[in-house]
Amino acid sequence: MTPAAGSGRRRVVGATVLALLGAPVSAQTQTAAQKPRALREMQIHRVAQLGLEIWVENQPAWETRLSTTPHGHPCFEAQSPDSYFPPAVLTYASWPKERVPQEQLLPIATTAIRQASQNFGWNPGQSRGLHPVAATHGVLQGFEADFPGQADGQPLDVKVFVGQTPGRFPVVSWVYTQRKRMEQLREVLRRSWGKLKYLDA
Repeated sequence: MTPAAGSGRRRVVGATVLALLGAPVSAQTQTAAQKPRALREMQIHRVAQLGLEIWVENQPAWETRLSTTPHGHPCFEAQSPDSYFPPAVLTYASWPKERVPQEQLLPIATTAIRQASQNFGWNPGQSRGLHPVAATHGVLQGFEADFPGQADGQPLDVKVFVGQTPGRFPVVSWVYTQRKRMEQLREVLRRSWGKLKYLDA
């Protein structure tokens, strides 16, 4: 991905959580606060700011960073190295102080995902046609949607997931890659989203 494409992924922070906190739309990069513990196949990042343990590919090693919105809300990003195909970016955000009743998660996820699609080039009328489906990734239960998009003129495929363990705080994960390449990331998502944990679990 080009550096310019990164602006698209950062705009999603505010979009995916519009119904939760209305977080700002831009982000500023900061150095990750904690070093990962390297494993043979995966990096494990214990990100205190998100209250999450995040697993990231390590063969080859993906680049990671902690970004912070102007209002101080953190998100964690993992980007594939230049040698990796297809290029991809995975991003995580969470709201450790929030609790969302499980029955309210679908409307929140729907609003967030539809708004996210507008950050990738959809108009409001088109976004209303998105209907998230139930999904489970590891310990998280929630809803997700896949859609094509664009950032800085590049055609992309995007997946956004909003989920939580019932009774715990909500987590938003999203990934984007080149158009028609999302299926090739199936194993990456299984290994990353499927291993996501709450730090105090």
